[in-house]
Amino acid sequence: MFTSAAQGFRHYAMQKIALLGSAIFALILGISVYLLGRDWASTLFLTPFAAYQPETAGSFGWPGLVLPSLLHAYAFSLLLILALGPGRYARQIGALSWFFIAAGLEVLQAEYFQPLFSVPNPHPSAATLTASIHSYVVNGQFDFGDLVASAVGCVLAFAIASVVEDIK
Repeated sequence: MFTSAAQGFRHYAMQKIALLGSAIFALILGISVYLLGRDWASTLFLTPFAAYQPETAGSFGWPGLVLPSLLHAYAFSLLLILALGPGRYARQIGALSWFFIAAGLEVLQAEYFQPLFSVPNPHPSAATLTASIHSYVVNGQFDFGDLVASAVGCVLAFAIASVVEDIK
């Protein structure tokens, strides 16, 4: 028989595993949309591999435009929430932190910021974070729908983490 403390730990571990599984599933689904339906040159971590993208990349239509933003905001918010530990404060900080990161990357794609990135990347073939961000900003387009989808994903992560944590 489990003691009360052991049952509590087991319940806590199951909650965290469920949230982690949900985040991993969302990441895989979002990545599959990027791999199968987006231009890799405008995708943050796929830009070094853009030359290898198959020409048969399909389109997911309207859902394919915002689904990755929603799913990745949800997944990364949830991962931050899990890393910060239990509590309402951790859930708020995790969701807000990822929203600011996602919003910042999206806003950098606006035409207003393009002059900042008009200087050619000094190392275009380097698979570095700066090269990826440079290519992402130059080849991407600001989309208000992505901004809204990121906000919805972060709110969903907060809400689902709250519901799961409140289950006794």
